[in-house]
Amino acid sequence: LVTTSDGQPIPTDIEKQAYDAIATKPGRTTSRTQLQSDINAIYSTGYFGNVKGDLQDTEIGVKVTFVVEVNPVLKSVQTEGATVLEAGTIDKIFGAQYGKVTNLRDLQAGVKELEKYYQDKGYVLAQVADVKPQPDGTVTIIVAEGVVEDIKVGFLNEEGKAQNADGTPVRGNTRDFIVTRELSLKPGAVFNRNTVQ
Repeated sequence: LVTTSDGQPIPTDIEKQAYDAIATKPGRTTSRTQLQSDINAIYSTGYFGNVKGDLQDTEIGVKVTFVVEVNPVLKSVQTEGATVLEAGTIDKIFGAQYGKVTNLRDLQAGVKELEKYYQDKGYVLAQVADVKPQPDGTVTIIVAEGVVEDIKVGFLNEEGKAQNADGTPVRGNTRDFIVTRELSLKPGAVFNRNTVQ
């Protein structure tokens, strides 16, 4: 038996996912280890935020009840910290999931696609720092895009090394601003490999 903690009905397709994950079947023996394995299997479907198992002795055997907390319906995905993300990218990645019960595996696949988007655009330092699902069906993705803090100019000697034999930095004749004024990448901008190239 699969039920929600508040007695609310489970969507039929989601309930089927839970039943399909359970290895314990009526008429067979079971154990606490098997019960824990079933709990893990239900949880790994991605549709449930909490899963508990309950065993009750009866006259003819053991009654196993799995009490689940179904994730909310996904209404929207928002970002925090995203400044170079093109408009519509989030909806393009996650839009097919809107209006359906949030599946944490599908959500994670979307996060990987978002990170790939950044990589493909040259933002190689960008990464998703956190994913915060809310009970109301919104998800906030916190992105660290990799902002350039400072640019320093260094020089190489004839051997291609940045330090002399005595360990001191190689000094050049060109002043730093002569080099930095030619760069389109500036402190405060999001690091982009293509721009640096």
